[in-house]
Amino acid sequence: MKRVLLVAIALLYASGAWAAPVTLSAALSGLNENPPVASPGTGLATVTVDPDAQTLQLVVTFSGLTSPDAAAHIHCCLPSPFALNNVGVATTVPAFPGFPLGVVSGTYTSPVFDLMQPLIYNPAFITLQGGLPQAEAALIAGLLNNETYLNIHTMLNPGGEIRGILSPVPDESETLSLLGLGIVGLITARKMRRSPAA
Repeated sequence: MKRVLLVAIALLYASGAWAAPVTLSAALSGLNENPPVASPGTGLATVTVDPDAQTLQLVVTFSGLTSPDAAAHIHCCLPSPFALNNVGVATTVPAFPGFPLGVVSGTYTSPVFDLMQPLIYNPAFITLQGGLPQAEAALIAGLLNNETYLNIHTMLNPGGEIRGILSPVPDESETLSLLGLGIVGLITARKMRRSPAA
């Protein structure tokens, strides 16, 4: 019975986790840098990726940087989810088109980027992946598997001042479904413990 319940939970989560579009978020902090940076800077990044439409859109806010920003982009692909490694830049360098540079605080709302166009990518990432289709697949997989991070680099911290790993945010229906399934599982397990052994 426990195995059936675990399989049901896994199937429910997997079916919702890959639905398009997927919203990801990251709290940006100097402590998330590798190595950590003593910065009062903070930020929040929200990324919406639609694997079916092959699009990406970002909303980024940041403040308190120690010096003007010089770059902002997504790095991909970490060797495992939430790893602390540093990896190469996947998106446009030095920054997303229209990202506010030369400031210590700002807000950025991107247009909807077409992931089938090279404009959004770092050319070195396309080459490393073996072509544009492979770069797109790697970036989408990295985003969905917690293997990407958004980084803001500054003049005083050219290696990066604040960053955060982009993680999918479950929608309310997934959360409620999982909660309901978990409650049913707990009730079932409790009844099984109370039942006399056959």
